[in-house]
Amino acid sequence: MTDWKAAFTTTFGAPASAVSARIWAEVYGDEYPAELDTYSFVTRTDLRRIAAEARLKPGGRLADIGCGRGGPGLWVAARTYATLTGIDIAATALASARRRAEAMDVEATEFRIGDFEDTGLDDASFDAVMSVDALLFAPDKRRACEEFARILAPGGRLLVTTWDFDGQPVNRPPQVADHRPLLEAAGFDVLSYEETPDWRARQRRTVELSLERLEELAAESGDDPSRLRASLEQTLRNQDLMTRRVLMIASRRV
Repeated sequence: MTDWKAAFTTTFGAPASAVSARIWAEVYGDEYPAELDTYSFVTRTDLRRIAAEARLKPGGRLADIGCGRGGPGLWVAARTYATLTGIDIAATALASARRRAEAMDVEATEFRIGDFEDTGLDDASFDAVMSVDALLFAPDKRRACEEFARILAPGGRLLVTTWDFDGQPVNRPPQVADHRPLLEAAGFDVLSYEETPDWRARQRRTVELSLERLEELAAESGDDPSRLRASLEQTLRNQDLMTRRVLMIASRRV
């Protein structure tokens, strides 16, 4: 199994891929939030829904778990006037997130090392918790849901995009067929569990275009083309095991 902390530290320590950004823009069109330098399949529609459903008041407390370079959390915080705490396992991601916060002029922010099972955050200290396309990498989804519940104030909102699987993808932590039982057992009321629009076609096309532009990607990153091809082809096989990409909205029980 991959050492994900090491892998993401390397990934976020390198410049963002201009070739990949062009591919995502081609596939997602106006839905691609290019200015956020995301490392996910998040769309503008996803972000608008998360911001609306977080039900944050000005000065409310928002946590973004698995925040990466920080773009989605900063986008939501800027539009809800919330204070933001971003958590990630990679120090390089957090350094990028701090720079992005300055560039976006979002002042009430903090970015800290932590993971899904141990965020290091206080009990009941947040009004909303979000996570965009990162829960996939949590080694224990049950414990991650319990950690979400622990840091949320009663009545607080959880907003997560992730995938359900009907099998175990190669070189990934254990996956689940449905996250709702885990959320309910952790103390949440599931308010919405919606499949995001066009997710499968978009994800597949993104990888197909990456294969078509393999030489460009390899030259940009310095990766061995044969290893990069094998990785992309495995990504396609893993995608075949996904049954849905969902936006989960849940409320911490009072």
